[in-house]
Amino acid sequence: VVESAFKAFSRALRNLIDGTNTNDTTSKEYETMWGLNSDSYTSSLQLCREGKLERSTKETSILVHILLNGLAKGPVDSIKVDTGINTVDQFITILARESMMSIEAKCNGDLYVDDHHTSEDVAIALGQVLNTAFGTKAGLNRMWCAVGTYGDAEVEVTMDLSNRPCITHNLSLSSNPNDEEYAGDLSIEMLDHVLESLVMNSRSTVHILETKVGKTVLETALATAMAFGKALRMCAAVDPRRAGKTASSKGTLSV
Repeated sequence: VVESAFKAFSRALRNLIDGTNTNDTTSKEYETMWGLNSDSYTSSLQLCREGKLERSTKETSILVHILLNGLAKGPVDSIKVDTGINTVDQFITILARESMMSIEAKCNGDLYVDDHHTSEDVAIALGQVLNTAFGTKAGLNRMWCAVGTYGDAEVEVTMDLSNRPCITHNLSLSSNPNDEEYAGDLSIEMLDHVLESLVMNSRSTVHILETKVGKTVLETALATAMAFGKALRMCAAVDPRRAGKTASSKGTLSV
């Protein structure tokens, strides 16, 4: 906790020095540092970072293929998601759009049983291909904080590509005010598990803070996806000032 707090303070101090606000992507300072015409964005594109995974079990058959910054090279239809669970499709689509990531994600799962295996395995696969695409994470921004809103819901995600997977959150899921059992067509139990599987397999540290409760759990879920995607984009962005070095005093993010 102490180490994470110190890193968060350091990142906040860097943003203060840069004159950037993590939640104001329209400012001149942000555009200069991180915008589509910045050295950071050009360097990020040059890395051509991608990850792909295909796996089949008795429960699911999955294909997930991502290209970080891929939406800069193609139209919005570069996001193709079909898992058989609409809420999962919406979550991944929003996450990909906000992170500027192109993605193809398909799953044929045993939904005739329930939503467990499909939602879990898709989240695991997505987390694994993200970790592959990140590579060694040398030269990357690594840490960021972002806010997402959907309907009445507002969620803040603080992310660190730490290689030390951990997730904490205060989302109103099982304790939601309407006693909902589903977020759209995904059980609330599995929504919690999707978040955990995604974070743990991407080997990231993520803190999710619900600042405004949505009318439905689905609103909360999609606000989370939006904040997650925004934070992901900036964590994976290249910081040219690091000159390809890892953002760690140890010089490595090995566990």
